[in-house]
Amino acid sequence: MSRDGAPARRALVGGFGRAVSRHAGLVGVAALLGVAAGVGASQLASEAWHAEATLLVRVDSPGSGLAARGQFAQQRVASYAELGTSPEVLGPVAADLGVTVDELAERVSVVNPGGTAVLRVGSAAGTPDGAASLADDVAESLSTVVDRVESQAGTGGQTVALDLTSPAAVPTSPDEPGLALTVLTGLLAGLAVGLAAAVVLSRARPTVDTVDDVRRITGLPVVGQLPGSLRHVDDPVTGASSARTRTALREVVQNTRALHGGSLPATLLLARTDSVREAVGVDGGLARAVVELGATCALVQSDFDTRTLSRPSTVPVGAVPEEVEADRHGYDRVPVPDGVVASSRHLVRSGTHAFFAALREDYEVSVVQASSDSHPLALRSVTDEVDAVLVVVRSGVTTVESLRSLSAELLSLDVEPLGVVLTGVPPWRRVLVRGTWQDDDVRRPAEEAAPTFSIADLVDHAAAVGGPRGLPEPARGRRRPGALS
Repeated sequence: MSRDGAPARRALVGGFGRAVSRHAGLVGVAALLGVAAGVGASQLASEAWHAEATLLVRVDSPGSGLAARGQFAQQRVASYAELGTSPEVLGPVAADLGVTVDELAERVSVVNPGGTAVLRVGSAAGTPDGAASLADDVAESLSTVVDRVESQAGTGGQTVALDLTSPAAVPTSPDEPGLALTVLTGLLAGLAVGLAAAVVLSRARPTVDTVDDVRRITGLPVVGQLPGSLRHVDDPVTGASSARTRTALREVVQNTRALHGGSLPATLLLARTDSVREAVGVDGGLARAVVELGATCALVQSDFDTRTLSRPSTVPVGAVPEEVEADRHGYDRVPVPDGVVASSRHLVRSGTHAFFAALREDYEVSVVQASSDSHPLALRSVTDEVDAVLVVVRSGVTTVESLRSLSAELLSLDVEPLGVVLTGVPPWRRVLVRGTWQDDDVRRPAEEAAPTFSIADLVDHAAAVGGPRGLPEPARGRRRPGALS
């Protein structure tokens, strides 16, 4: 039975851990606020002065030994401690002070140390003299009540009395407000509130966090896991990027090649949700990885929102460029002509088709990124022109609802994505993505039927040529980046 419940417990703990890590900032803020509240409460707490008076239970019994009298006193003293905070004892004192019995009971304590015939009467007040006077008054009232109770009950010749052996001394310093305990209490309370809020927010707005989440929601494989911070052009001063980032980007390209049947798609679409920040820098990073792996690449400027948010922005100040710009990392930034933008808005496919056909002639790979409302090219205007689609998801940010909405939109456009690029993945969540693939994830390349010829066809072809076999027309030379105008 324990083995059956182990997966559920692991899922519960894992979900709690993801909720805390996703809202770690909220938990931290709540903890700091709790500490601040504890410090404030300790500073605002009024000073309290404590004093203590001591009473001794005295038993007089003619003919009884000392041991018998001591045993009798210990039997009585326990009940006297409870009597010390009763209305009979505190009533007269409360009347003199002008407070209620309940209010006075919160400031007075009567304790009997175990195994003794001693009562310690403690009191708290706002002044040193008030604390000492209150302790003595309560001790005197308790002694009076005990004398009356014992005289009425009768003790078989034994006389019981409470002697004030140690009057309360005036305290010389107030009690410390307990800063450490108050701060610790505030910290624990803040953590509890923060953790509860993190769990509630995670349940109310679930996000995609892991490779398993992607598979469960979309049924698609993950082609790569990118780190949390991804710059379009890496470091703005040196242009350098971490080896982990560049390796992760190349892994995405290699895995895309593997899932696409062993060849890179000529036109690769990165489909993102409506949240711009989830895909910032991904298209530029993949274009650079394609160049590093030896292919010419064009980065279509189809999503100005993500270009603006890139660090630094790849959209220049002023007018949007109309010519191809060579990036220092080896790929070309290709703007979308105004005619193509106008035709896509009116759902005219000819302009978009001609644009992407020209890209195929000049580049081995073209990377284009779009969403349902991206500008200048929206998702619906480019899906018919691409060879493969990758969905971009940011771990801990992309909501389950937005991912399902994007999947439904692609399905309505009759598009089956090749896989998912998972960005913002912390190191402890990274897995070997190829180990999560299934057999049907890999697209098999379409096999072209071999041409068949008859003898008559060959004779007719030779007669038409009229002589020796003509030389094949030389293949058109592929222009390097920057050649498309």
